[in-house]
Amino acid sequence: MQRHVGCAKLALAALVFATACDAGSTSADAAGGSSATAGSAANPGPVDQTEGGASGVPTSGTLVAKTAAAAMGKGFNLGQMFESTQHPPTLAAASAKIDAYYDKGFRSVRIPVTWTEATNGDTLVGDPAVGDVNRSHPRLLVIEQVVDYALSKPGLYVVLNAHHEEALKTQSRAAVLERLWSDIAEIFADREHRLMFEILNEPHRADSSPMPVADLRNMTAKAYARIRAVDAERIVVIGGNQWFAAAEVPKVWTDLSGVGGGNDPYVMATFHHYDPWTFCGDNQGTYSDAWTDANISGPMDKMLSWANSVGKGMPVFIGEWGVGWGSRYDQLTCNNIRSWYQKLPKEFAEKRGIVSMVWDDGGWFKIYDHTSNAFANNLVDCISGACDWDGTERFNTGCN
Repeated sequence: MQRHVGCAKLALAALVFATACDAGSTSADAAGGSSATAGSAANPGPVDQTEGGASGVPTSGTLVAKTAAAAMGKGFNLGQMFESTQHPPTLAAASAKIDAYYDKGFRSVRIPVTWTEATNGDTLVGDPAVGDVNRSHPRLLVIEQVVDYALSKPGLYVVLNAHHEEALKTQSRAAVLERLWSDIAEIFADREHRLMFEILNEPHRADSSPMPVADLRNMTAKAYARIRAVDAERIVVIGGNQWFAAAEVPKVWTDLSGVGGGNDPYVMATFHHYDPWTFCGDNQGTYSDAWTDANISGPMDKMLSWANSVGKGMPVFIGEWGVGWGSRYDQLTCNNIRSWYQKLPKEFAEKRGIVSMVWDDGGWFKIYDHTSNAFANNLVDCISGACDWDGTERFNTGCN
């Protein structure tokens, strides 16, 4: 592998070893579960799988998408760190947040990364019109360290993506996406298969219009082929063609040609759940909206209908969900918001076998505070199904 990959691993060796050695008696216990549960469910032994792989039946013991989905549990995003400039793109900042969520029992983390657009002064690629990853870029080294740190946590799954790639999406730069994932696949080739690749986040144009379906399918197929050329068993994640709404996937993926034809057990689909946007979105006014259970279940059932038909049983997960409460309030005291965080993951997603990864940007969708390195409110407990309310009314004064 590349020289700096080895350097990153050496730099983390002592930290990873210490984390792995005491995880069973500290983090797992703090999460409310035994170390045996974390070790056996999230890191299963040899599995007798019968699904046909990209080149036939997968090797016994490989981590297929269905096995991963069953172990990923609750998840969170490292929002506004490597795809934006809101938080410092450092191992210290990322690892503190990973630790906090892991100790609360979360077992999957999504790492949004912007590769071809400038963040923190420059791009992660040599040429945005080519997509060649700068393998000596110091920010890439940090991303590798963060991935390695996350993977050092027993049973923690990691989703790495291409996030704010505006020009790439607007101009349907298929060759750029192809080269980008060829390089990423090579850079992370030796990582455990708990690391997954989400090919392209929310593929809308600069004017917010959807990317043409044919363009997205073509681009995804090229990136998929490049990843498969490096690793036949890396889990690859596909999605819709605008905002990742649940309704987009059935329109884009009318069949699975280009991504294994339905015979690749290492493919997952994702969608985002901000429905209704009038409640979930930022700067929407008050948060006393009378949303219903149908608002939560509708997108999930739409995705499952596709997954169980065209998707041929493909597992799906919610890569982002949440409420932009911080656009209006300084402190979270609205029970209507707490109720949403209680219901969506526990009552609806979990019961449907859908992994849900909350969007936490440390800002308007804040759960974790990067300044204090602590949770800013009790939404993290709401996600687990039980949290204190201010009074007993759903529409309390905190929602005005």
